[in-house]
Amino acid sequence: MLNRLRGPLAIGSSVLLLGGLATACSSDKKPGSSTSSAAAAGPMTLDSVCKAGQSEGSVNFWADVESDTFKQEIATFESAYPGIKVNYTQMQPQDQVQRILAEKQAGHSLDVDAASPDSASSLPLFAAKAIEEVDLSQLGVNANLATTVEGMKVFTTQRTYGGLAYNTTLVKPEDLPSTWEELANSKYAGKVSVDPRGKWLAPISIVWGKDKTISWYKNLMSQAKPQVVSGITSSLTKVISGEVPMTASGRDAEVAQMKAKNAPVEIKYLDVVQETDQLGLLLKGAAHPNAAKCFLAWKAGDGGQAAQLKYEFKGNTAQPQGLPADAKLAINESPADLALISDVGKQLSKLSKG
Repeated sequence: MLNRLRGPLAIGSSVLLLGGLATACSSDKKPGSSTSSAAAAGPMTLDSVCKAGQSEGSVNFWADVESDTFKQEIATFESAYPGIKVNYTQMQPQDQVQRILAEKQAGHSLDVDAASPDSASSLPLFAAKAIEEVDLSQLGVNANLATTVEGMKVFTTQRTYGGLAYNTTLVKPEDLPSTWEELANSKYAGKVSVDPRGKWLAPISIVWGKDKTISWYKNLMSQAKPQVVSGITSSLTKVISGEVPMTASGRDAEVAQMKAKNAPVEIKYLDVVQETDQLGLLLKGAAHPNAAKCFLAWKAGDGGQAAQLKYEFKGNTAQPQGLPADAKLAINESPADLALISDVGKQLSKLSKG
């Protein structure tokens, strides 16, 4: 079972840029090396773990952050721990999970030490017992960032919120709907876009249930006749250009990044607000376990959070502005929630493609 140990914490505005070239990662140490054993012999502290990590020499990390952005972000980590080189591969969460499971099933040594998929995508890794539990609070990370997944304590590194993004020069705030149901109206025909994968709207089903969400989406498709645009960045690009003045694929992360470039875009949170958590996961059998622990502690700690806020506009704790007082948060809090999102997402995807 997945159970949040903390109270609802909101993140500040954040960004996730897709695209870019992935940097291939490598594994030069085998699991169970003497370095790992030595670190495990004494009490786990940030100093002891990072020293052991420096002896291991590198950490192989997968996430979906654009490579150039990630390079800027980790500069302070590699400066603090010059003995640990971060080999980064940019990869979508579902692809991270599928590749890890494929390597595990084939009996191959993993090419990754730590990964950062979203909670919904990560559940198969826990079911396959591919995650190594590590209490990052012992390494200085805020204990309130812990979440229990399948009885295992893990830590979030980022949190984002979804809503309706719109072009501020073409759309007046007072002309926007206040609820998702209001968006399913012919007056918005051709003026809004949706993602063909259904992934950004499927979490609404946590609040509404499967049947109501699918019924609403059918109504949205028939009444608002949304354009189908894959990806948040592509959706926002069309909003900013005025091609599609609104998108249901809005998220505070990307909107804040675009606003920082003076783009005419804003986000309005409706009656249900989708929440997405990114997890910092240590893989069982990691070739560089201590380097991975050191890196994850940095990423979820003050240093990593400051870097993420600067370069990605992402964090874990700052309350986003503009949430309606009566808004309901769609938060993944159980395997049933995650299964529901997956199921509904597939159904919305089919409806998006006609």
